[in-house]
Amino acid sequence: MDAERNLDAPAGWSFDGLFASLESDRDRTALLSVGSDGMEELSRGALLDRAEGLAAGLAAAGLAPGEAVALVAPNGPDWIACWLGLAHAGAVIAAFDDLTPADELAAAVAACGCRFALAAPAHLAVLAEGAEEGAFRLFALAPPAGHDLPAGVRSWESLLGGPASPPALGANAPAVMVHTSGTTGAPKRFVLTRGHIAANVGALLAAGLLGERDRVLLPLPLHHVYPLIVGMLTPLAAGAALVLPAAVTGAEIGRALALSRAAAMIGVPRLYDAIASGIEARAGAVGRFLFKRLAGLALAVRRRLGLNPGRVLFAPLHRRLGGRLRLLVSGGARMEPAVFERLEALGFDVLSGYGLAETASIFTGNLPWSKRPGSEGRPLAGGAVRIAGAGADGIGEIQLTGPNVFAGYLDDPGLNAQAFTEDGWFRTGDLGRLDRDGFLHVTGRAKELIVLGGGKNIDPEAVERRLAAAPAVAEAAVLEREGRLVALVRPDLARLRAEGKTRPEDAIRVALRDAARGLPSYAHPSGFALVRAPLPRTRLGKLRRFLLPELYEDALRGRTAPPAPLSPEDRALVAEPPGSRIWALLEARYAARGLAMDASPELDLGLDSLEWMTLALEIEGRLGIRLDRPAVGRILTVRDLVREAIAAAGAPGAAAEAEDGTAWIAPPGAALRVAGTVLFAVNKAVARVLFRLRVEGRAHLPEGGRPMVLVANHASDLDAPFLVAALPYGIARRLWWGGDTTRLFRGRLARTFGRIAHIFPVDEHAPAHTLGLARRVLDRGDSLGWFPEAWRTPDGALQRFLPGIGMLLEGRDVDVVPAYIEGSFEVMPRGARRPRFRPVRVRFGAPARPDALAAEGEGASAAERIAAALERRVAALAEGGGGSADVRPPAGTD
Repeated sequence: MDAERNLDAPAGWSFDGLFASLESDRDRTALLSVGSDGMEELSRGALLDRAEGLAAGLAAAGLAPGEAVALVAPNGPDWIACWLGLAHAGAVIAAFDDLTPADELAAAVAACGCRFALAAPAHLAVLAEGAEEGAFRLFALAPPAGHDLPAGVRSWESLLGGPASPPALGANAPAVMVHTSGTTGAPKRFVLTRGHIAANVGALLAAGLLGERDRVLLPLPLHHVYPLIVGMLTPLAAGAALVLPAAVTGAEIGRALALSRAAAMIGVPRLYDAIASGIEARAGAVGRFLFKRLAGLALAVRRRLGLNPGRVLFAPLHRRLGGRLRLLVSGGARMEPAVFERLEALGFDVLSGYGLAETASIFTGNLPWSKRPGSEGRPLAGGAVRIAGAGADGIGEIQLTGPNVFAGYLDDPGLNAQAFTEDGWFRTGDLGRLDRDGFLHVTGRAKELIVLGGGKNIDPEAVERRLAAAPAVAEAAVLEREGRLVALVRPDLARLRAEGKTRPEDAIRVALRDAARGLPSYAHPSGFALVRAPLPRTRLGKLRRFLLPELYEDALRGRTAPPAPLSPEDRALVAEPPGSRIWALLEARYAARGLAMDASPELDLGLDSLEWMTLALEIEGRLGIRLDRPAVGRILTVRDLVREAIAAAGAPGAAAEAEDGTAWIAPPGAALRVAGTVLFAVNKAVARVLFRLRVEGRAHLPEGGRPMVLVANHASDLDAPFLVAALPYGIARRLWWGGDTTRLFRGRLARTFGRIAHIFPVDEHAPAHTLGLARRVLDRGDSLGWFPEAWRTPDGALQRFLPGIGMLLEGRDVDVVPAYIEGSFEVMPRGARRPRFRPVRVRFGAPARPDALAAEGEGASAAERIAAALERRVAALAEGGGGSADVRPPAGTD
């Protein structure tokens, strides 16, 4: 196919011109940093002074033009000043991801061969080792106040010298050294010259997208080439001001937009999709209906008449975002047409483009006067696109040439031979087509590398190896779904059962998060689906990846193969009572789900935690059969369930065993009461002194000795002690807790402590028994503490509330007080052997009645609705609210 060329020469721009413009407009704002106290401004003159001062200091320290200097820190004014200072000095800037694991970072910095490195405090310890060995000199960005720096490390501000003239460097001078992500196998390195960067900045300036009075929100990490060139250098060159949000969350981005009144935003498709979805979700059911109708009308008018009614129809939204936001620039990945249309319907101008780090981030782009939704625009900066090996549909490999295309990878001739054609065109490895007007449409990837919605590259095999090493995981595969990384997991059901874990979805959720801790955050699966059968592989053991998306969707929706008929042995098993009664109960509940003897209760029948609890209660209540812990641990299939139930039905003493445990909730004697009083005082003193415990909302606690159920998040083994320390003694002395029988009741000393601390044993395999003990506590007028998540969170985020709390509260007349414990995860997260002394805060929310919670929440049963409402209230407390706001955290799985 013939190449499509943009014959416009790139507009002239240079680094020297950028520094000159900073000098000529010294009083204009360059940076706005949004923090908890508002915005801090830095003028263009002050930014230039800091950059020139660093350049002068490095030159005096011996830095020569063309030398590599490492820079690793989060976004901030110091990062931008240091980057500009290094550019002013003529250095080759090697900027690294602030979230790079320590071992990868140390190796990558060493590979640069640099003599100077600038790093944030979080990286000083690992990089200081290289500095001590004399490999490079290390300087700290924003060193912590009141803390000593490692030996030999100084603040970067100690380098600041007087004004310095930049060295005379041509377009071929190297400017930045780019490192591909460490999770994509062997890292690749290449250099972009000043000419590569100038071509793209000049082309974007020529488009006239930004003016001197504009403010541009930049939430993306600046070590990436796309936000660096499109988001930082281009606005500064245009005279606009950069706005840096406090964090990359919806709330902080909205706050930064409102405070700064930004006119433009530089983002990625996943970020814009989240913003559009959040706007729609806040509208409510009726509001969403009206929202969609208005959006459809606005989009139709915009397409047919060229008008923009969205800014009028959705004026309240625009006011909440500062009133001036008009331009949304998207790059780093393909934007789905549906997201593009939603944003345009709201009244924004959306410009998307295509490029790679190897093309200085952008190569094609949609412009206001040359835009085609669903495409990535036409070539910029005098570049050219051709499609190689196109089929009948016009789709083939995208190949590029132009002044912004890199010259090749460093120290890897073999890789360069693969990356370029014989006539010098860059082979992107991406698939696409050119339409008749020259707009590029990207359709897929010819390589296995997974590119997420945020533009991050993922090597699936590297992530899969890490996940499959988790004890609970038999096999794992990762894939991209809707711009996110998700995992398809076959759990080790036998091991989970042996460990007494009856909820595979929860066990895998925790296992995946624990296994992914050593990976960058973007390589953590954001969702997962469980399968029972082995994953599809070739004879050589390679995953057949083209089958994974369909398997994932099937697993997510519970689609399974038709059940096999009963064998003669199985028919004999259920021919006589109690087998016939058990099978009849199972058929009544699960025939529509594909009941079969070989089916997995969790994976094939879709039994979640609520269903397991309901089934166990029904077996115990209707058939008088209680399955003990060893029996449940042996259940992997429905056949196992039937056999264990038959065996339990004939076991002697089942009724008496069901009564075990009542002694744990008996009122303690005098000696235990005295020990409990001492324990309460010591616990409160430790919490106040060592953990600086602060309590909010104590007025929400019931007065006059009224019983309550205290419901809180579960992040640490110390959650219950912190909650008790936050309570008055009059309430704490009548408060009871459930504790895992496998962890808290081993040995005589542990059991004695349980009696003193009002802890009774909880057995997941006997839910009716556990709920019975809890109900007895409430019936006699005492209070309960309850962690509805059951599992301690593996990452600090709030997890789904299990419906057991709803089953306990349903139909009861009792106060339910939500609480949120802030800081306990930092004190002692999962896997920690000893606590760290960090501040802790407990917030109590407004009490509610179970019937009100059932009306407030969502779910198929009252128990589920109560649990959902309480989860929402605790989530609101996590955000600093009063516990009744309409807030719900994202689900841990799809």
